[in-house]
Amino acid sequence: MLELNKNSVNKKDYFNFFLLGIFSQTTLLIVFYAYKFSTVLDITLIGVLGAVLAMYAGHYFYKEKMDKRLTIGLIFALAGTIFVILEPLLSPTEGDTTIQRLIGNILGLIYNLTWVTYIVWAKMSMGTNSPTLKKALSFIHIKPMTKKYSPFLIVTLTLYVGLATMIPLAVMENLGFLGSIGGFRVLTIGLNGILGLLYMSVLSSITAYFLYQWGLERIQIADQALYNYLNPIFAAPFAYILLGELPTLNTLIGGFIIAVGIIIAEVRDS
Repeated sequence: MLELNKNSVNKKDYFNFFLLGIFSQTTLLIVFYAYKFSTVLDITLIGVLGAVLAMYAGHYFYKEKMDKRLTIGLIFALAGTIFVILEPLLSPTEGDTTIQRLIGNILGLIYNLTWVTYIVWAKMSMGTNSPTLKKALSFIHIKPMTKKYSPFLIVTLTLYVGLATMIPLAVMENLGFLGSIGGFRVLTIGLNGILGLLYMSVLSSITAYFLYQWGLERIQIADQALYNYLNPIFAAPFAYILLGELPTLNTLIGGFIIAVGIIIAEVRDS
């Protein structure tokens, strides 16, 4: 409320904030379904492509420096990601899990595309000029923000959009209209579930999104995207410890191809 008093939202920007909320918050439904159908390792490796695409988007929309090495690295990362996405077909398992994993991997790719869309648009919403992005928005009959907004305000409003769009779906799911949820009911959540929800809402949502947005305002998209390369390093041991997941040979091959792309993209001439 204090932020709104200092910097009120122009009514012409309501629709833009709604779309930013859809791309950043509501689309989390996509990644949760991706995790439901696929493995943490697959989705995390696919997420590396999001980092590389973000770097390319920073170059295309904001003229951030991009050399030949980065282009080659992007090609390798794309090839490795496609390999990981199609890995279930290369390592088929009994039952329906092969198709389910393939669907999950495709959903993971779609989510990364929506996230890149969000960060590119959000950066302009915080005052960074991009004639190219303005032209792209104009092509689909969307006007850019009428003024600059703070990271905190953008995160707050997009979180509210996510809340407003997810609550009806959550209620429908809990009532069984969106399929079986295995006997789960909101009112029966135990202490561990409550602690998990608090972690996801306070730390991995509010705090993480604000810090990300705050950093996005101050540095290039490419610089922030670098940290996404660390995700598989942290995800792999936890996926094994908590879920017992082990990578297949083809997943390792895809991960290796992605790693080669990262190394090529990040090595600079001395």
